[in-house]
Amino acid sequence: MKLTSLLLDQHVATQPRRDTLTDSPPQIRRSFGRPPSSRDFALIPLGSLALMGLLPLAAHADELDTLQFQAGQSVQHDSNVFRLSDSADTQALLGTSGRSDTIAVTTAGFKVNKPYGLQRFEVAANVEKHNYRNFSNLDFTAFNYGAAWRWSFTPALHGNLTTDRREYVDTTADVQTTGQLNRRTSRSTVFDAEYELDGAWRVLGGVFERTSTSSQPFTFEGDYKIRGAEAGVRHVWSSGTSLAYRFKNGEGEYPGRTLSAVSASDFTDREHELRLDWAPTGKTTVKARLSHFDRAHDGLSARDFSGVTGQVDATWAVTGKTSITGGVARDLGSYQTTTSSYYQGLRFFIAPTWKPTEKTAVRLRYDHGVRDFRGPLPGFMATDREDTTRLASLILEWQPVRALKLMATAQRDRRTSNAPGFDYTSNVFGISALASF
Repeated sequence: MKLTSLLLDQHVATQPRRDTLTDSPPQIRRSFGRPPSSRDFALIPLGSLALMGLLPLAAHADELDTLQFQAGQSVQHDSNVFRLSDSADTQALLGTSGRSDTIAVTTAGFKVNKPYGLQRFEVAANVEKHNYRNFSNLDFTAFNYGAAWRWSFTPALHGNLTTDRREYVDTTADVQTTGQLNRRTSRSTVFDAEYELDGAWRVLGGVFERTSTSSQPFTFEGDYKIRGAEAGVRHVWSSGTSLAYRFKNGEGEYPGRTLSAVSASDFTDREHELRLDWAPTGKTTVKARLSHFDRAHDGLSARDFSGVTGQVDATWAVTGKTSITGGVARDLGSYQTTTSSYYQGLRFFIAPTWKPTEKTAVRLRYDHGVRDFRGPLPGFMATDREDTTRLASLILEWQPVRALKLMATAQRDRRTSNAPGFDYTSNVFGISALASF
């Protein structure tokens, strides 16, 4: 499919709930996440490793100093920077026959983690400088931050006030046929509260605002702003298992759009969600989410979609040195052209980890996903597009001292599609160093 089709875009419909500042940044999620999908357990491309400066290098959070400075350097070689199809005319799109590049990312930042009575305050910020050896026009500097107040008025009434900003290269934006890269900037502010009625039942509530903007004007998942609220209940058993229900309602808009026969300017999201946290044994944990999501567009019902989404992730500590994490998910999200309005997908992953010593780790991961595109506008025929992605990664970690972590990564990213121009293959190799002091 060429970009001569009308490219109307919206961020993936299902958003992941973020509970800490150390959740995975969006750029290390793949296109089948989320929310988002999104994808909370996706692989870490080497170009994104510098963002890990926001994460502690220490093995345990309780070892962190109140104030910590961090610096990182990563270098990666990407065989297909723009995720171009094998059939793409590289010379016409890029002005060169080459499609590979070596990217260096330098990061400097700090983190504060300070308890004060029943309260805890967290602040993290960093600056990233991205340098491309061949395609220097892609160079950019990003500023990322996150802040949180883990508040508690009484032991029974507590919650979070968080805000963050993240800028990253979105290689899944489907602008690759133009020889462009998209930089996405996401912002989120969330206030939530939980009140413990007794030892088992809790009442939940919160409000949120989320925005996403893209550097490229033509992407399928682009600019949006949404404000909303949620309410629910949670039951916690003495074993630690918990089951929560939430109803979420959001009012959103596509900035800069006006209502027409092919585009909507406003939308409403409604979601009924169940979440389960369960530890059936001392070595096994299970996290599950099941929800029904509905998006309605004001004045343009042809763009509406709804359905069931969900995800189940399980971790098994096989031995003291070996663990396996795996999961399966069903995704639903907005993807707007003249021939589609949304997608639905099914994906799974498996990720074993082996730690031969306290200072070393070997991490493998394989992701497989299928995504179908549906909902053509009236008068247009559906393309019945179906994409399949396969992502395999090997990460070697060595932490010679508490304040320094070294990594080497190899990754193969492949997408096949029954629609011309949407297939690609990329091989990435790199090294990185992260320091905290």
